Amino acid sequence: MTRRDGGLSMVSAGRERRAVPNVPPRLNTRSVAEAVASQLRTRILDGDLVDGSELPPEAVLLEQFPVSRPSLREAFRILETEGLLTVRRGKRGGTIIKHPTPDTAAYHVGLLLHARRTSLEDLATARNLVEPLSAEQAARRRDHRRIGRKLAALSAEAESYLEDGVAFTELAADFHQELVNAAGNQTLQLLVGVIESIWDTQELTWAKSAVDEGQYPEVNLRREVLRAHVRISEAIENGDAAEAVRLTRGHLKATSQFVSAAGGQVRVLDDYGSRRQSRLS
Repeated sequence: MTRRDGGLSMVSAGRERRAVPNVPPRLNTRSVAEAVASQLRTRILDGDLVDGSELPPEAVLLEQFPVSRPSLREAFRILETEGLLTVRRGKRGGTIIKHPTPDTAAYHVGLLLHARRTSLEDLATARNLVEPLSAEQAARRRDHRRIGRKLAALSAEAESYLEDGVAFTELAADFHQELVNAAGNQTLQLLVGVIESIWDTQELTWAKSAVDEGQYPEVNLRREVLRAHVRISEAIENGDAAEAVRLTRGHLKATSQFVSAAGGQVRVLDDYGSRRQSRLS
């Protein structure tokens, strides 16, 4: 006997439930190619696959990963897109392993800023906020005297190129990259270094254009840049963290306006879609 409740029998209700089309469960598994790429990625990042060496031949990898050749090649393409593999063509061709580098990170962050039409002023503001932290940490290190002297030596080298605007800009950028590296904290070095590298790319592009158009700052202003670098170096050598921060912040504010004053946006690709040279190493 069938029990009824509210005019609808339990049997009818059951039939009604069975009549609803089955909804396929959500799949949590990744594709075969993604699974293979994940395992290879881990081996690259853990150092099991050495930077600069060739990836084992397809035949060997197909023994390690029981997948189809198209799936294996798709895994290669995934890792190549991430910058972890590069394909070398020709007689000496092969698939080369590439460990991640700060330069790679800077390039991809630069692409994001480029795509979001980030202004140069916005980038300069971020740089002016975080780079002084590197100067502070450098001044607090036990070997701050050595660091200060090393930074001062870079300024002395740049003085020989005062008449060459592009070369001077490159050497001034070297000073700031070394300042970032001197922080001694790897995470800070990478994060600030990414911003610094993107800025350097914009600044070098500006310098080349300014030299060609006869608009590059006069020699007396270039000397002021060097004097600021020397003062920052001395503050770090003396272990004066507060002074190092103050001087770095003032120097960045004064010099970044040459690049950002005319407006413009962050660009990491030239008009032909080619990658601009990044300076982070």
